[in-house]
Amino acid sequence: MTPDALLDHFDQELFAFLHRAQPQSETFRRMVADHMAWRSWDDGSPPAPNARGKRVRPLLALLTAQAITGDHRGAMPAAIAVQLVHDFSIILDDIMDRDRMRRNRPALWVRYGTGHAMTAAAGIYVIGLDALQDYLDARSPHVEPRGLTRTLLDSCLEMADAQHLDLDWEKRLDMTLGQVREVALGRSCLIRCGVELAAAVSTPDPEVRSALREFGALVATAFSLIDDHRGLWGSAERNGKPLLSDIRQHKKTYPIVVGHLRCDPAGRRRLHALLARPEPSDPEITEIMAMLDGADASGATLREVARLSELAVERLCRPPLASLEVAGLVELTESLFGGLAGSSPVPSPGGSTW
Repeated sequence: MTPDALLDHFDQELFAFLHRAQPQSETFRRMVADHMAWRSWDDGSPPAPNARGKRVRPLLALLTAQAITGDHRGAMPAAIAVQLVHDFSIILDDIMDRDRMRRNRPALWVRYGTGHAMTAAAGIYVIGLDALQDYLDARSPHVEPRGLTRTLLDSCLEMADAQHLDLDWEKRLDMTLGQVREVALGRSCLIRCGVELAAAVSTPDPEVRSALREFGALVATAFSLIDDHRGLWGSAERNGKPLLSDIRQHKKTYPIVVGHLRCDPAGRRRLHALLARPEPSDPEITEIMAMLDGADASGATLREVARLSELAVERLCRPPLASLEVAGLVELTESLFGGLAGSSPVPSPGGSTW
C-alpha cells in the first residue's frame, strides 16, 4: 500500500479504536475530537487538509511491518499506541512551553484551560497504552505483550529525561553537540519506538529488530533536528506556531548550540549574553538570528540532518535489512529529509505533508 493509503487506513482504525474506549465525559470527547482535527466526536473527517499533523510515527511503524511481512495490519495497534502517546506528550509540551498554537489552531490548554488539557492528556496516554493490549491474544509465539509495553514505557521515560534536560538547559549554554543529539533523540524517540514495536510484532529475528532500532534512532534524531531548524528558519504556517519561539523560551536546540560553538570567542560571549536575557526584545532576537546566520548555524544543522538521514538509508540497504522490502521506508526517509545538501535553508523537506 502507498503511504497515503496506509494513513487513510490508520486514521480509520484510530477513530474506531478511540470510540471503542467509550469515554464518558462529553468534555473529554470534545477535546479529543478537537485535538485530532475531527469535525466532531462522531465524524472523523478533518475540516481542513493536513490538519492532523504529519503522522510520521504510525506511518514508519506500518511501513516497517509491511517491509518485513508484506502486510502492515499486524502493526496497527502499535502504530495507534505510539501516536496516542505522542499526542499526550505534545499537549503537555504546549502547556509547559506556553505555546498557544498547535497545527495552526489554538492549543487545547488555551481553549479549555490547563486543568482540562492535562486531564485530557492523561486520558489519551492511558488509552494509548491500552492499544497494546490487543496483542494479548496474539497467535505468534514471538510476540510478547509485556515486552511491547516495556518498550513503550522505556521510551516514555527517555522522553521525560530529555524534557528535564531541555528545561535545565534553559539557563545554560555549555552542552556539547553530542549531548544535544542525545536530547534530540529523546524528544523524538517515539519514532524509533514505533519502528521497534512494529519489528517486534513482525519477526522473531533479533538482528533484524536491532538493525531497525538503529534505523529508527537515526530517523528520530534527524527529524528532531530538522524540527529545530524549522523553528528558526521555517514557515509559521507550516510549523503551526510562531517562529523563533525557541529563542524566546531559551531553548538550546541544535542550531543555537552549533551556532554558538562556531562563533569566535567574542561572538560566543555576546551570543551567550543575548540568549540569557529573561525576555529578549525583538531587536535582540534579530541580532541573535544575525549571529546564527553569520556562523552558518542553518547550514551546519542541515548538513547534520543530511548525514543522519544518509546513515539511516544506508542502514536499510545493508544486511540483514537489505533482503526485506524496504523501498517504502527508503522513500519516506528521503521524502522527509531530501534536498538538504549544502547550507541553504529548506522550509519543507521533500515537500512532504507527512
